[in-house]
Amino acid sequence: MTPFNSTPLIYIAYANASEAQSLMERIQDFSEPRLIDASDLSNSNFMQSIAQHQTCLLVLDEACAALKSLKSFGKEAAERHEFFRCLVIGDSNIEQWPQGTIQMNTHTLSTTIIDRLRNESNVLRMMSSRVRHVRRLQNR
Repeated sequence: MTPFNSTPLIYIAYANASEAQSLMERIQDFSEPRLIDASDLSNSNFMQSIAQHQTCLLVLDEACAALKSLKSFGKEAAERHEFFRCLVIGDSNIEQWPQGTIQMNTHTLSTTIIDRLRNESNVLRMMSSRVRHVRRLQNR
């Protein structure tokens, strides 16, 4: 029995609440979506929920990507968890985000974003499974 939840956790930080809600509804068949309220965000709660999942993604629009608190949470989460990724939509300063951050154009269609999230979450789950298997073999 693994202590981790294998369903990918996807945090969504959008300035437009209706867009975020729509995205959440559309990705809930392959992930566990959660909204982030940037004004009421606790670092310990964020890190604790990420630690309970094998894979996690943080999806941000351009307005939320400019918030320093979310950038610092993204960097800290990427340092602590090897299967955490950020997906930034429309931010031109991708260098300020952790290595491995995915950047998409501001005008990207929502179906393209959803397809990318599905693909990335599947890739992260496969990588996580392989790494855990190799580590189990090495510990024998």
